[in-house]
Amino acid sequence: MVRVVIERHLKEGKRGDLMPLLRELRAEAMHQSGYITGETLASTGDPSIISVLSTWQSLEDWKAWEKSEPRIRLYKQIEPLLVEKPKVSIYQVVATEEK
Repeated sequence: MVRVVIERHLKEGKRGDLMPLLRELRAEAMHQSGYITGETLASTGDPSIISVLSTWQSLEDWKAWEKSEPRIRLYKQIEPLLVEKPKVSIYQVVATEEK
C-alpha cells in the first residue's frame, strides 16, 4: 500500500475555485483501480497551502491514475490556480497503528 501527498500552493483568493475541482478529482479517482481513500487538508499555518493525501493499493495503481485522462484534464484546470507546480511525495506504508 502507498500513500501519496500532493501539496499545492494557491494563488491568493483561488481556494474557492480549487475545492470543486478537488472534489471532482476525488470522484474520478474513486473509480480508478487500486484507489482506497483520500483526504483534503488545509494548512493551519498558511491558508494558501492545500494538500491531498490519498491511499492506493500499489505504486502501479497510483502511476496508472497519474497518467489517466480524467486526472490530466482536471490538472490542466487546477494548474492556473497555483503559484508553483505541486509537490508530490509517495510513501510506502510499512506499519499502521490504530487505537
